[in-house]
Amino acid sequence: MTNKEYEYSFKVDLLDQVIKYLEDNNYKNTSILKQNRKVYENENNKSIIARITTNIIDNKEEILIDFKNVKEKDNNLKVSDESIPIEINNDYDKFLSILDVLDFELKIELIRTRYIYEKDEVIFELDDYKYPKMCVVAVEGNNEKVDSEYKKIINSIDNIIKE
Repeated sequence: MTNKEYEYSFKVDLLDQVIKYLEDNNYKNTSILKQNRKVYENENNKSIIARITTNIIDNKEEILIDFKNVKEKDNNLKVSDESIPIEINNDYDKFLSILDVLDFELKIELIRTRYIYEKDEVIFELDDYKYPKMCVVAVEGNNEKVDSEYKKIINSIDNIIKE
């Protein structure tokens, strides 16, 4: 069983304008997460990645692994299949061993704070990366609603997308 993900993502200079836009349009901040994500790739099939994510919530650590298969990619839009995350707090080394057997190699480690805003089945994930230093906004959910919200935010904030 997989989850279908329909998502636009784009880099921005600062998250302030995006947060203001979301709050002005009645989006609710539903969570703030500190995350460390390690992304693994297999050189023979780069469309599939493995991700080990450490979430820090209320000073408690949760370590999850999931897999993502990017089916379509067009500019800022990605359509993917995602596995259901598995908690691996007590089995971290076992999963590293599995990734090694499957020829997955660590490609990047990301350190960020993620701010999640939601309204009407549309989710905005605002990522303030400490490493590498950047800000990324993702809009995901139902295709038609996401297309509409993406167009609205792009048209509402001048020069929002950073090249």
